Amino acid sequence: MSSTKEPQSLMTVPEEITVHEPLTLTGNEYVSLPHIDSTGGIRNLNILRLDQKGLFEFSGTDTKPLLAPLLEVEGERVNLNSKETRPDWSYRLDWLPIFNLNYYDNWSLEGEFAAPPGFKGFCIRLSFNNNSSSSIKARLGWEGSWTGFNYIVFNRRTINCDHLIRYDRWTDSLIMEASAGFPLAALALSTEPASGWSFDEANLSFEIAREVMLDPGESSEIILYAAVNLEADGAGTTGIDLRRRGYDSLLDRTCRWLKDRRINLEEPDLGELLNRNLFFCYFFSLARSLDSEELVPVTSRSPHYYVSSAFWSRDTLLWSFPAIVLTGKETARNLLVTVYKRHLKNAGDHAHYINGTVLYPGFELDQLAAFFLALAHYYRQSGDTTIFEETAIKEGLHTLVEKAFDHFDPLSGLYSTFLDPSDDPVTYPFLTYNNALLQRSFSFLAELQLGELWDHKSDFAILAKELLQAIYDHCMVKGPFGIMFAWAVDGKGKFTLYDNPPGSLQLLAHYGFCSTDDIVFKNTVRWIRSSNNRYFYLDNNFEEAGSLHAENPWPLAACNDLLACNAGAVDFFKRVEMDNGFFCESIDSKTGKVSTGAAFASAAGFLAYALANMAAESRCGEQTEQTLE
Repeated sequence: MSSTKEPQSLMTVPEEITVHEPLTLTGNEYVSLPHIDSTGGIRNLNILRLDQKGLFEFSGTDTKPLLAPLLEVEGERVNLNSKETRPDWSYRLDWLPIFNLNYYDNWSLEGEFAAPPGFKGFCIRLSFNNNSSSSIKARLGWEGSWTGFNYIVFNRRTINCDHLIRYDRWTDSLIMEASAGFPLAALALSTEPASGWSFDEANLSFEIAREVMLDPGESSEIILYAAVNLEADGAGTTGIDLRRRGYDSLLDRTCRWLKDRRINLEEPDLGELLNRNLFFCYFFSLARSLDSEELVPVTSRSPHYYVSSAFWSRDTLLWSFPAIVLTGKETARNLLVTVYKRHLKNAGDHAHYINGTVLYPGFELDQLAAFFLALAHYYRQSGDTTIFEETAIKEGLHTLVEKAFDHFDPLSGLYSTFLDPSDDPVTYPFLTYNNALLQRSFSFLAELQLGELWDHKSDFAILAKELLQAIYDHCMVKGPFGIMFAWAVDGKGKFTLYDNPPGSLQLLAHYGFCSTDDIVFKNTVRWIRSSNNRYFYLDNNFEEAGSLHAENPWPLAACNDLLACNAGAVDFFKRVEMDNGFFCESIDSKTGKVSTGAAFASAAGFLAYALANMAAESRCGEQTEQTLE
């Protein structure tokens, strides 16, 4: 008996996004700027505190950003949101926002952002140029309104606390500090050339600008330094450090970091998409905690993502991690050890707070397997055997194995799960995809045993072979195109034909469970991409798969296509807009704009990895097909 869909049962599904606004974003490990509007206004910025298990956000409003450029020409304020004076935006090195505004042949305004990696702050340079044949009087600077201080775990909540704003003469900076009996976070602003701050303590608004008279062809600039820390004095002195280093040095440092990690593709548009999402993944799915400076992996640091500021092992270890490896082995190693130390106790549970405690209960087998597979990926890419000497890794593998054994069904030989890869309840407990990931995990453990890098009383070569046999015994079913893999089975003959982009059967070959030439795999992929799959958008403007969780096409499905060697995904990514060019959960099938899950930072890493993998592979089907004896 079979079923062709998963029943809807107590699902937590995302709301559809219907209003779209142009934005740019940037950031580094310590500070995120998730919403820079078309005027250059920074709507909000956030930092992360591990001790408080979430993000703290300094915010303005839609009409009064936290921080925005200020320009007056000949005594008249320039509206940077009007048709004639709206800036054009682009990215330097795919990550640093730049804007240009040319007002006929009279004058121009340029702005550029830099958030140097490793620093607790960012800086912005504004340049005004007189392109006319007459002198121009201009006033250039910034204004802002600190209207909110919020706490974010999934949803944004206002913190009832003191908002203190003052000028600090010692550091020559304007300082905003949020305090609830003790300081929560602080933001310090300073400029070069130094100019006098005006601010309203009651309304928490502020302004700083310099007035200049420019002859034809002359230019003037003002640089803003913004620094964050745990309290006012730390923020002010951090700002001093940024100013001592200087804007040009910080920009150069940032550009060198980005250049060292950019990946070149033959097609520039795809290369731009890859690198923008690679850096988005790096800086928005990883953070440095402001209170401890420890590495903290999260789903997303953007409040636009509906489950931001939390930990999913699937997100971090299956989607972000391969991209993190591309940016550098040292960070990847640090991330692995951190995850094993902090999140091992509740490994496999649906979602964690960033300190490792359970946020959203429910066992997911693929999330447990993610711990093994990320370690395997790191080891095979780096050849680093010393990681197995880390106590967290060596002992953690034993803990993970015992957790997996707890879900073993001796009658079928399969391993059960409570939730599926979109975090929804399952109809039947044995998912083919999940069991295939665990089979690959056991095969990796067998490799470690053979190389004497790790030991366990169980023989994982035998366990891997037994699980492989159980999958082929129970999870191969008759489909419309021939024998294929079922989505889920009960181990007694009942099964479901279905597929889910965050844990697709299309990935079985990519993870090495079978070959791309395996006829069972081919029939499965053919079913997924056919009218038999009610969630596949056949003959559509954006031809991709959705799911019951979010029915519109998923960019993750296109990533799966890339990794399964299907050609359609390249065209998909050339045309799709997603969330202003950044990865999202699903898109509108007609427009290609984000439909659910904006600012999906962790999965942005999977896109970057899939595109890089496509470029690196000279042909498909290089995985070794397993055989049953």
